[in-house]
Amino acid sequence: MSVARIIVVVAADRGLRRSLAFALEVEGYFTESYDALWKAEASAKRALCTIVDDEMLKSEPQTAKFLERPDLRVVLLVDGMTAFKEHGDTIVLTKPINGSDLVRAVNGLERIALHRDKI
Repeated sequence: MSVARIIVVVAADRGLRRSLAFALEVEGYFTESYDALWKAEASAKRALCTIVDDEMLKSEPQTAKFLERPDLRVVLLVDGMTAFKEHGDTIVLTKPINGSDLVRAVNGLERIALHRDKI
């Protein structure tokens, strides 16, 4: 089974979604962007990972439960003021983020997924 190079981006802010998608697409990833987590759930199941803006923690109560799912790989973007309790294997990046930091995190997740596929 090969690893999908699809990244799901979930953020209420349209500009942030576009910026994240652009940074990832330049690196050869395909992106799907959503303004609500419930809209992204089906796509997240088949994606390499899901990038979630911490604003979703405030606006969608099911976000914390989503972050705890062991079958999903999540990168959570937080600001310095976000009260965040660790959730499993969630990767946390502090905003403002550098595009190269995001790509490095996603590339690491892809390497892990590829390694698991070989086992």
